Amino acid sequence: MGFNLSGLAINKNYEKDFGQLQKELGWNLEKHSDIDFETASSNWTDDGICDVYFSEKGTLIFMSMDMCTESFPLKNDNTLTFALSETSMAFNINYCENGIEKRSILEVEDNRMQDEGEKLIVEDSSEDTSEIIWNQIEVVIGKRFWDIEPDEKAVRYMFVNTNAIQSETKIIEKETQETQINKNQETFVATNESKKWWEFWK
Repeated sequence: MGFNLSGLAINKNYEKDFGQLQKELGWNLEKHSDIDFETASSNWTDDGICDVYFSEKGTLIFMSMDMCTESFPLKNDNTLTFALSETSMAFNINYCENGIEKRSILEVEDNRMQDEGEKLIVEDSSEDTSEIIWNQIEVVIGKRFWDIEPDEKAVRYMFVNTNAIQSETKIIEKETQETQINKNQETFVATNESKKWWEFWK
């Protein structure tokens, strides 16, 4: 069984400034419970959940796939927004430095649908796109993903207010797309060609 993970890595430990991070990202989170890293990094993160792990030099956040369609630039930090589905062979990477997007990759079944920006250093030593993600997470948070112990502390938060509005908007957009598809075959083809990247593994 392959990994199916998505989230945001930041090159700063925001444990003591988590409120400030939320403000910069435009998020409104409410603490739910303390969990372990094994739980936080389990396959697929449900909508509304935000699991956070703090390394010595970074912050690693796990959230739903459809929240990871674009980059999360922070003006004073480096950020990696990632999504990988090894079961469906679909991968997305958005890497920013000091608020500026430097690299963007979207790959589905070995087809690079998007390949923009300068190559990351880790790409020279990575065999495939999933390995690029694993290696770049290490670069950003200063710790190898596989070296994080399963029982290390993580924290589960729940999105409130803002997330609910975003989720409702996505549902409306999806229903609108489905209505258009049912109208005629031509609309179906056009909609399919502009299919959102995360739908490839659903």
